[in-house]
Amino acid sequence: MIKSKYSTKQICQIFNVTRETLRHYERLGLLNPYINPDNGYREYSYWDVSTMVDILKYRSLGFSLSDTKDAIFDMDFPAIVNMLEDHTDYYTNLITQYQLLLDKAKRDLPYLRSAMNHIGEIHEADIVDLFYIPYTNKPSDENFPSMQTAFDNSQFFSTALCINGINHGMECYGLITEKNFADFLKISNGIIIEKSRIVSQIIDVIGRDPIDETIASDFKSSITRMYSREFDTIYAILISRFYDKEKRYHQYYFVFSKLD
Repeated sequence: MIKSKYSTKQICQIFNVTRETLRHYERLGLLNPYINPDNGYREYSYWDVSTMVDILKYRSLGFSLSDTKDAIFDMDFPAIVNMLEDHTDYYTNLITQYQLLLDKAKRDLPYLRSAMNHIGEIHEADIVDLFYIPYTNKPSDENFPSMQTAFDNSQFFSTALCINGINHGMECYGLITEKNFADFLKISNGIIIEKSRIVSQIIDVIGRDPIDETIASDFKSSITRMYSREFDTIYAILISRFYDKEKRYHQYYFVFSKLD
């Protein structure tokens, strides 16, 4: 039998943890060091060292301390395998999420870098399928669960307005993302903006006042003249908010309407 014993200092050095971490594990029942009655010092056995290895292994896999304790002391082998399979699914999903975010960043960055140089210019462009979720403060609204999921995954979404002459004030507001992101998050309730040719403009709103549907009035007038037709719905997506060197507050909005 291995009878090696380790001091608290040695365990801290070996595993690069603090004394408080060891005490916390002890309080949770993960560690059970022998307390020497002669000096009151804790002595950690080979079993404690093995337990520390298991703790760090399961924690590195994303297990909670509670699940870690269950895996070490209570679960049989099939249960441990099942839990690891669940975590494999979790990390697979996480990798997919980060890949989507990386792709989004690669698409967004060139556009953001050039945005300041094209303020006020009107351009035509193509968009992919987008997904718009109107704001609501009513839990009974069919869009309420979608809105909550969007807020919980805000890295995928931008603040947006849907300006159609019907909604006013806060009724115009919502959250927007690419439809493939909404599909990944399993969000189904909302408005699909199908891929199409659009006419667009970047607008610089100076000041901290909340914007409303009037943000698009000049844009709508301009494109109505350019294309000799009416545009029923205009979307405005918040690109960025920031202070300039003169401490003026700017809000950059990407406004667009479909040409198809």
